[in-house]
Amino acid sequence: MKKLGARMHQCVDKFIEKLGNKESEPEKVKASLNDLEDNFKECMLDTAMDCDQGQHLELIPLLEKERDELRYRGNRPPALEVEDPETQEPEESFCDKVMRWFCAMMERLRMWWQKFVAWVKEMVAALVHAVKALWKEFESFCCSLAELLRSFFSTKCSELQ
Repeated sequence: MKKLGARMHQCVDKFIEKLGNKESEPEKVKASLNDLEDNFKECMLDTAMDCDQGQHLELIPLLEKERDELRYRGNRPPALEVEDPETQEPEESFCDKVMRWFCAMMERLRMWWQKFVAWVKEMVAALVHAVKALWKEFESFCCSLAELLRSFFSTKCSELQ
């Protein structure tokens, strides 16, 4: 987890460097925020894969799919979105706009992560259900085997007397 924190700090540092003084270029600021969002997602996916270490093969397709979507930028709004007049404050400073955009990005990240966690919970629940069903089958097999052995031994004992 420390590695995740360090990587995310590096992403923020790069964002700040790219940002510079772009007050006159809000499109570039939004593009930089979108890149930051992608970098955060990439860091989280890498950390999830590192934590898993291939133990849950069913996670790999989801993680790869998410990573592919990041690379194709298909999972977020375009950088040049039109400003919603309802969210714009009158006389809003450029810094306030950037802060609002940043908060919106954090909300998208939160929702994305919640969807990911929900999917993992579904996979775990399905796995638990499958293991319980397997255990019931195993118990049934053991009970049948015990009955068979009892029957076998009672027959053998009767024959010996």
